[in-house]
Amino acid sequence: MKSLLTLFLFTVILSATNTYADSDFSVSSKNRVIADFDFTVTEIERSGSYSTLSEPKFQTRSAFASRSMMCVYTELAIARGFDYWSSIYTDNSGDNLIIVFPKTSLISDTAFSNVNLLGTEPSISSVSTFKRFCDLK
Repeated sequence: MKSLLTLFLFTVILSATNTYADSDFSVSSKNRVIADFDFTVTEIERSGSYSTLSEPKFQTRSAFASRSMMCVYTELAIARGFDYWSSIYTDNSGDNLIIVFPKTSLISDTAFSNVNLLGTEPSISSVSTFKRFCDLK
């Protein structure tokens, strides 16, 4: 129950501070008064169809932090005007990951053509699905 309450508070605060469309995206759990985990997500590169994010301690995140990060990626997709997102990383890719914003739910979407998939076949997530999960508007 505590985890659900924390996730709810996280998403409410997240949706209340949606000001990232024209500036670099950055989220800190400390700034959002989330005590269950400590993370910072910072956009370090932006392209038309993807963003590179830095997430210190990404490889050692908890399952709850991982679910919360999906809400962060969804918020970024909303702010950038996309209906889909896909995260690109491996167990050895360190603390940087790429969030691709395809226009379709197909891996053949041109958004993936200029991105190193790191030998993975990424799954594509629907913003509308995660908006419900994360209680985002």
